[in-house]
Amino acid sequence: MTMQQIANRTLTHWKVLMLLIGLGVTGSIAASGLSHLLQDVQIRQVQLQGDLRYLDADSLTRDLSIRFNGNYLDTTLGQVISEVESHPWIASASARRVWPDTLLIEITEQRPVAIYNDTQYLGLSGDLFEPPKPVNEPLPRLYGALSETMQVYSHYGVFSDRLSDFSKVISVSRGHDMGWQITLENGINVQLGRDDILGRLSRARDVLNRLEDEKLAKLQEIDARYDNGVALAWRAVE
Repeated sequence: MTMQQIANRTLTHWKVLMLLIGLGVTGSIAASGLSHLLQDVQIRQVQLQGDLRYLDADSLTRDLSIRFNGNYLDTTLGQVISEVESHPWIASASARRVWPDTLLIEITEQRPVAIYNDTQYLGLSGDLFEPPKPVNEPLPRLYGALSETMQVYSHYGVFSDRLSDFSKVISVSRGHDMGWQITLENGINVQLGRDDILGRLSRARDVLNRLEDEKLAKLQEIDARYDNGVALAWRAVE
């Protein structure tokens, strides 16, 4: 066998070995060599990706770098994702290793759209979460069963749209009797009940738009829980 043939055969053997390793074939020689190679590889940096508005990216990166600063193989991606998603401000996360020493974590942050039952925040994704500090934003307040969060939020959107030319909706409540109540920024409450919601809302809106400013300033509540009319309640005269 010539020297050229020996060299070609040696090169072929190396190519086969690397292919086996790349395909994950666990032959004893390939597995032991790969394991030995990765034993001393450490995660030396964590990189974050994502549009963060409420979280401090630098602070979070430092915390995660300390938490996951270990052996490359000892850190499971499932563990990383589980721990990152346990943060109240993080809606979802994904993670992957970047050779040789980087852990790349992609984060989707919560986007609060309302305060729910005075104690929790409703995220755009439909999740309820409790951040360590209150959000300094004028969010609407919604009230209802925990199983109906998105239904309550959907009704809030409809009510806000139908009343946008009159006043801002700051609160929507669905009571134990399944009835709907709206609170407007000008302090007026609107009772709609649980049937024919849009029809009753339309009647209430017509009445509100016909009242003069002086009357509106004294109006406390408009009750549209009737088939063919509404009842008005006025503020006490001081």
